[in-house]
Amino acid sequence: MASIFSKEKRIIYARKITGFWEEFKRKRIGLVGVSVLIFFLMLAVFAPWLTPYDPVARRRVAEDFAMPAWMTIFPKFKDYPLTQEFSLYWDMEQGLEFIKSWGKAVDVEYQATTMETIDVELSTTFSYNDIPPNAFYFKFEWQAEDVISTEYSVRIRLDTPEGENQTTYLMWSQPRIQQAKGAHVDVESVEPFFRDMLGFDMSENPAPVIFSQKGEYTLLLRMRFKPLSSNASCHIELMNGRFVIPGRVHGILGCDDTGADLFSQLVYGTRISLMIGILCAVAGASIGILVGVITGYFGGVLDEVMMRLVDILLCLPFLPLLLTLVFLYGKSIFYIVLFIAIFGWQGLARMIRSQVLSIRETSFIECARAAGASRFYIIMKHVVPNVLPVAFASLVLSVPGAILFEAALSFLGFGDPRVPTWGKMLHHAYGFGAFTRLAWWWIIPPGLCITTLCLAFVFMGHSLDEVVNPRLRRRR
Repeated sequence: MASIFSKEKRIIYARKITGFWEEFKRKRIGLVGVSVLIFFLMLAVFAPWLTPYDPVARRRVAEDFAMPAWMTIFPKFKDYPLTQEFSLYWDMEQGLEFIKSWGKAVDVEYQATTMETIDVELSTTFSYNDIPPNAFYFKFEWQAEDVISTEYSVRIRLDTPEGENQTTYLMWSQPRIQQAKGAHVDVESVEPFFRDMLGFDMSENPAPVIFSQKGEYTLLLRMRFKPLSSNASCHIELMNGRFVIPGRVHGILGCDDTGADLFSQLVYGTRISLMIGILCAVAGASIGILVGVITGYFGGVLDEVMMRLVDILLCLPFLPLLLTLVFLYGKSIFYIVLFIAIFGWQGLARMIRSQVLSIRETSFIECARAAGASRFYIIMKHVVPNVLPVAFASLVLSVPGAILFEAALSFLGFGDPRVPTWGKMLHHAYGFGAFTRLAWWWIIPPGLCITTLCLAFVFMGHSLDEVVNPRLRRRR
């Protein structure tokens, strides 16, 4: 270990690295590839800070197929609003003693003193002054505890701005019940049962009708308590209320068919593409170097058998075979990397073998044999160091192939469903109508990223090949 990192070795390695960089930086196309790769590496590393959204959960943040926010610079889309979210801060008109608190969380502790039915009304207001939306939804949590001989009901209605066209809509109603633990209330205007409750036809969209006016909207919550005995009691909590009007535009790249952020999927997809490309290239190059060195140096029957095996593997249809194996063993990143690496080393093995066949006949190898050096020593000290530069250039050039194969698998529906990838984005875009709706912000970015990243490795690989291959350097 000491000899590897001795002062003399460090000086030699430093000179080699300096000389390599002096040659490489003359290749402008290679520097372009390095710059593009650094950009994608930065995206992959800083993905959690670049976007706050989970690309796998795909939480709704805007309307379905919402366009990028910067599209509002064009006159046609200048009135398209962003997503507006209103927290439900409830106001109480009556001063009832059993209302312990109000605001974003309401705590109601009802204790009967008479047998009369009591109504409690809470309200919250918000302003909407944009063009009518295509959807809206509101959510809150409620929980009932200590229900003793009490029937209660919870009801929510929405009042449009005051004026001639003022209308009241029943948004949600919990029928009278005596025992309940609570629920998550989640009402969306696009759901069929909600349209039916409002009296709309299934083909009609209630959101543009309800929010056709600009001004103050009032959400009214009514709780009715009916005691069944003189000692009736009930405890109700209302929490985390919010009313959301999804925007028609959102973020840098807009939204998909579920209203989820596309930029987060694109950024996190960079990690998977880089990981798969580099791992497949390293694994395939390792197998190729091992097979090429052994068959080229030892020759004989081993060389003949291994080269015929390479011929057979090169003749197999790679993509159909890969689809079959992934289908049989499971849609997993591990298996995808493994199968691409297994079928991606044949070309490099042939090239390394041809290099070794010429190297083993050189004079310095003959001198090493005459000095009594073992085969293992000759391979590790003389053969491998001479083929590594060419192998490294081939490794870089094999990364685009792995990225494209993974994107093809994901586009065909054979990718890992648990991770976001660029191919998976294109698969969803094709399957959920992005092509028919001309949602270019969903189609073009992942395709452009795949092309750009592959070109970056191609540029670097060709520049490396010119640096490490003296024949190419003299020719060009």
